[in-house]
Amino acid sequence: MDFVNLRILTALAAATLALGGCAEEAEQGQAGQEAGSETENETLAQAIAGADNLSSAAKALGDVGLAPVFDGAGSYTILVPNNDAFAALGEVHDAGAGTEHRAALAAILRDHIVPGYLTPADIGAAIDAQGGTVRAETMGEQTLRFSRDGESIRVTSDDGSSALIAGEALRASNGVAIPLDGVLKDLTPA
Repeated sequence: MDFVNLRILTALAAATLALGGCAEEAEQGQAGQEAGSETENETLAQAIAGADNLSSAAKALGDVGLAPVFDGAGSYTILVPNNDAFAALGEVHDAGAGTEHRAALAAILRDHIVPGYLTPADIGAAIDAQGGTVRAETMGEQTLRFSRDGESIRVTSDDGSSALIAGEALRASNGVAIPLDGVLKDLTPA
């Protein structure tokens, strides 16, 4: 399945959820508008900053100047390396160490951002419908491949690095943050 098909499946899933939400809201009246998790009322930047296991990512987004993007109206899916995964970046993790590391960190982060609103359930449904791997292009113009790994979903980047979805996704007003147990960047010294 290619990127376009993943987008079509996502659009269909969103339309189905919206239609279901309309019927539910009609039944529940005003209470239907108030339903939802706390993070759905926050922006992606706020949701990530409020998650204990994503504090390194929140700091990195701020350090490289990307946090304001995720306070805006655009819709994004961020595959967010958790704190343990960020620790594997070593010197690059400390964006304050210099502009060379800041640029490298910004590039790494762009390769974890997919335009649109994708949940792990959407990704899983696309994988199941395809019977294998699905792809999505990142803001850094890399192609990510999503596949099943037992009960988990594995994300693999162009350079072969991979990570598993590791925890509940945070749904925000302008997108989704999906925690990963690794960084989608080959960190092996050249």
